[in-house]
Amino acid sequence: MKKAIILARVSTVEQEKTGLSIQNIQLPQMKEYAIENNFEVIKEFIFQETASQKLRKKFDEMIEYVKQQKDVEVVIAFRVDRMTRNYRDAVNMDTLRTEYGKELHFVNDRLVLKKDTYGREIQDWDTKVYLAKQHINRCQEDANSLLFTKLKSGEQYGKAPFGYRNMPKENAERVVIDDFEAGIVKKIFNTYTTKADSYLSIANKLNKEYPSLELSKRKVEFILTNPYYYGETEHKGKFYPHKYKTIISKEIFEMTTEIREGRRKTNKKGKLASKTGIYRGLIYCDECGCSYSPSPNRHKKLNREVQSETYYYCTNSKGKHKKKPKGTNDYELTTQFAEIFKKLQIPKKDLDWLTNALKESHEGKKEFTINEVKHCRTQIDKNRKRIEQAYEDKLDGRLLRKSMTNFVKNGTKKKKTMKVNSLELAKPTQSIILQPHTY
Repeated sequence: MKKAIILARVSTVEQEKTGLSIQNIQLPQMKEYAIENNFEVIKEFIFQETASQKLRKKFDEMIEYVKQQKDVEVVIAFRVDRMTRNYRDAVNMDTLRTEYGKELHFVNDRLVLKKDTYGREIQDWDTKVYLAKQHINRCQEDANSLLFTKLKSGEQYGKAPFGYRNMPKENAERVVIDDFEAGIVKKIFNTYTTKADSYLSIANKLNKEYPSLELSKRKVEFILTNPYYYGETEHKGKFYPHKYKTIISKEIFEMTTEIREGRRKTNKKGKLASKTGIYRGLIYCDECGCSYSPSPNRHKKLNREVQSETYYYCTNSKGKHKKKPKGTNDYELTTQFAEIFKKLQIPKKDLDWLTNALKESHEGKKEFTINEVKHCRTQIDKNRKRIEQAYEDKLDGRLLRKSMTNFVKNGTKKKKTMKVNSLELAKPTQSIILQPHTY
């Protein structure tokens, strides 16, 4: 009796439901085939995965298992396209046949391949592999055509990102804004534009404030880099406008992009990582272009009262100064900068834009808070009504009657009978004493 393994596979859930069911179609026929041909099935490989993936882990596990088990002589599959739909898999299966002497049996195709098989059977094998590969190509082409059609028309393809909700097919609007999640998205963008927080710190703050969110650093990064929130869908480097409501403006998104890209670049010169000072890396010598390096005030080290904590000196790394120039301190620098800032004025146009942006940000936070409070109150009222209804049911005996009815039903299944007095069921399980109120 030859030992054999069975391979059963479906690519999608739809195939499992509509014609290639593993349990109802594939396995019964393959097991019957094994009995008729006197094969002993020692293992079954049953899995669901698409044949177009570059790496099919479970399929590769099956190949390695058959190679290692020398006593396994037969591999049974329902059809050729259940075993392979690409040339890579076909080569692997052909290697099992020619180099390891394994027999390949395809029940529904009535095809058997052995080590010494040639001629018509090999031609049938090659043809079926080619047709299976072309079926995959057509599926991919149809999927890409549908994707580009939806992108160009502004429709959503697949699941909408965080902040939106997919609606059922019967709804006219397929994607709508989720008020709570949209508020979180606005909060992430507003926090990041302050330049005071990283992806991780934003995630930690929001998780602490809203424990049910479970935000991660990667998810915050995805939100901040997703143009969908201002009205465009990105696909392979190209942008397609969508027709759904936006959560943020394009200006806010561009601002976060500039901040993110600015953090990757630095114009600092010299190794200042170990230095301190509020103007570190910001001041350069006008004569030679070298940076001014900060040095702690020696009087500060001696615990003396000082006006300036740090002094700055030109590093003279280019050697242009014959004599080291005189330095300055942070107090003098702050005084000079203050005089310059007093002369600065924000143009009326920019001031109006800044004022409106702050008002919109405040209104967004206010609306988010109102929606969140409304959602919480709805849940509280819903649970309170449930508790009150359960208490009334208990007083009227309905809860006990229902539980006893279920008990009686379960008892009848075990061929046990039980008589229940309806008056007894109507009695509450505990006596309730109402204390008079004092007004």
